[in-house]
Amino acid sequence: MQIKPFALIALCCCLFLPFFTKASPWVGTVDKQLHYDLQTLVEWGFLDTTVNTYPVPWRGISSQVDNLSIDAMPYRPRQALLRLKHYLSIQKQAKARQYLMLQGASDDVRFRSLDDGVDSTGKATLLTELYVGPWSAQVSVNYSKGGEKNIDNSFLAYQFGNWNLRLGSIEQFWGPAQSSSLILSNNSRPIKALALSRSSTAAPEHPWLSWIGSWYFTSQIGQLERTRVVPDTKILLNRFTMRPFDGFELGASWVLMWGGEGQDESVDSFVEAVTFQSVCIRPTGVCTKSQLTKRGNHIAGFDLSYTARLFARPVSFYIQRIGEDSVDGYRITDNANLFGISTYVQGVKVFVETSDTNVNCDGNATNNLNCFYENGTYQTGYRTYGRALGSTFDSDAKQMTAGANFRFENGAVAELLLRDVELNRDGVRPSPLLIDSDSENVLELSGFYQHPYGQWLLKAGGSIARREFSEKTSTDSLIYFKAQYAY
Repeated sequence: MQIKPFALIALCCCLFLPFFTKASPWVGTVDKQLHYDLQTLVEWGFLDTTVNTYPVPWRGISSQVDNLSIDAMPYRPRQALLRLKHYLSIQKQAKARQYLMLQGASDDVRFRSLDDGVDSTGKATLLTELYVGPWSAQVSVNYSKGGEKNIDNSFLAYQFGNWNLRLGSIEQFWGPAQSSSLILSNNSRPIKALALSRSSTAAPEHPWLSWIGSWYFTSQIGQLERTRVVPDTKILLNRFTMRPFDGFELGASWVLMWGGEGQDESVDSFVEAVTFQSVCIRPTGVCTKSQLTKRGNHIAGFDLSYTARLFARPVSFYIQRIGEDSVDGYRITDNANLFGISTYVQGVKVFVETSDTNVNCDGNATNNLNCFYENGTYQTGYRTYGRALGSTFDSDAKQMTAGANFRFENGAVAELLLRDVELNRDGVRPSPLLIDSDSENVLELSGFYQHPYGQWLLKAGGSIARREFSEKTSTDSLIYFKAQYAY
């Protein structure tokens, strides 16, 4: 069973093209810094919406933004509001909006945050945002160095009531972290999927459910690439977030890898997978209790963030805990953790966070590592096109990242990140990130500067890294450039 949505997306977009006008149903799909602007207004208490999922829908948020005034706002939220209002004013113009995007880099970017780095050493993209009535679409045609072509980040969506049905792919980031997510990030190419999501983050109106507060839900079923050990692996992705009281957001995520070429794709096997039933997959069909396993590869966990007002500024504390396997159906054994804190200093957002994907595979205090993002059946692991779907640091990695994000009066943005990363300390079964050695320590300084010039949005960045191996030390550097023209 092979899902091929490309032809359907292209056909539908072409049919509706004459009737569409410019719009986007989600915040920051063209400029990810808009999501950070939204996050800033929420942390300062000016907006009420969930923000620990990217992207979130504009519906319900745009009216809040329109009603806000910059009067008496501190510098940072004022800049965020001005940027969001500027984008909304453009969005309301009655003309189509297309983009030409160019990017180039001196080398492949190794570590990526939500909006740091590029995904190719050379790439050109033609992108159009479209909207009419309940229909919306984004057509993105990408030409990469070497002749590769794809339509990543293209979709067709239909809104009905408080729900949105989408076919296609968009970049996603699940969790409160700034540098990476343990379960789903835009570290890899986006997944082609059929998605059912809320089209608004507004709180329930029913008095029995109003305590949930602002909430968001998405459920998606898609297919991974053919060039893997199990070609055409199916993937089910689910996320729920809610904001029951001011400053606190709770999220839960669950991903299932199932089926694929050579694997059982019957309805019965799917039901077994989503109900976490223990099955025997041995060729003989006979298993002892200890040989039973769960159908598919499950990855799940939770995240939470809390923003308090300290010293007249918001201070946010956040964690994410993601596990892969369970010993008794509910007790997760292989857990990776992420912790972070962020605040604002003189209008600059600063953060420090750490994560560790060195997990003990048997749930005991042993050194039996090399299992996170790995699976005995799906031996390509929790990856697509050679990069992890979750953490940009992949498996068996311990890291600490300190960052600073700057906003300027002219709409410009700058960011600096300092990463200290320990990769595969035991030297066994290295992840795809390791190409020169079986283990490595990396100290990397990266950053970018982004500036709007009329219809252009220009961005220049780079990094310099000291790489320590068992017998030598080397220094790597790269620069990259991105240009986006709206017309």
